[in-house]
Amino acid sequence: MNTLPTRFRITSVHQFWAWLRRRDGLQQILVVVAGLEVYEVCRHFIDPNWPAAMANAERVVNLERWAGFAYEQSIQRAFLDVPELVQAMNAFYFLGHFFLTGVFFLWLYFRSRDGYRSFRNGFLVATAIALVIHWKFPTAPPRLADAGIEDTLQAMANIDIGSRRTSSYSNPVAAVPSLHAGWAVGVGIGIWRYAKNPAVRAFAALYPVAVILTIVVTGNHFIFDAVAGILVMAIGFMVSHAVLERRRRRQESSEHGAILADATRGGAVR
Repeated sequence: MNTLPTRFRITSVHQFWAWLRRRDGLQQILVVVAGLEVYEVCRHFIDPNWPAAMANAERVVNLERWAGFAYEQSIQRAFLDVPELVQAMNAFYFLGHFFLTGVFFLWLYFRSRDGYRSFRNGFLVATAIALVIHWKFPTAPPRLADAGIEDTLQAMANIDIGSRRTSSYSNPVAAVPSLHAGWAVGVGIGIWRYAKNPAVRAFAALYPVAVILTIVVTGNHFIFDAVAGILVMAIGFMVSHAVLERRRRRQESSEHGAILADATRGGAVR
């Protein structure tokens, strides 16, 4: 009795996927958006473990002091003397970074389809790895870790992006690794590799530096977090390269087999 409606739904779904596969641009946008949405949903499901997060933040501080690069306080104090610049950094951290990352992927899609797929895969793998680390190694950011670092978004714009009082906006103990830093390095590499204009390539070199300064000055990440984010992005690129290389070899093997089959059939005819 329900056979016709069921067949209609199956046929409609099949037609939709066939239509979507013919529109690669829309398909790629949906893949990226779906990946980011899954990431955000998973972050909201992670219940902040504040005791572990504070203990891990202390471990990060001790590691930086031991290694000699605990410069967060000095860097922030230098920038606090220029409040207008810090306010611009606040806006960039809150909105600009994600917008520019989206613009980068849109530009790269039209610049190089192969490059787009490679970087898309690298970003998605790095983001997935970061999510697992956020879950297993919760770490409070400097602004919440009693490390003498000011929360500039709270102090200057009265914006609480996540704390013990309001953790619903995002997971506030996901400081390690910093995806801001990892994504920024990925964007910089992509622009440098595929852009021709020297001014644009100069922007590609400066962009990751600006992002890392921003996350430190606003009190949202330790320098160690940025290093961890860059390492995670490097792993993402290595996995992406391995997957694409394996796919390329499989395609070449398939094409080579088809050529041999055609040659064999031709010989048999003669």
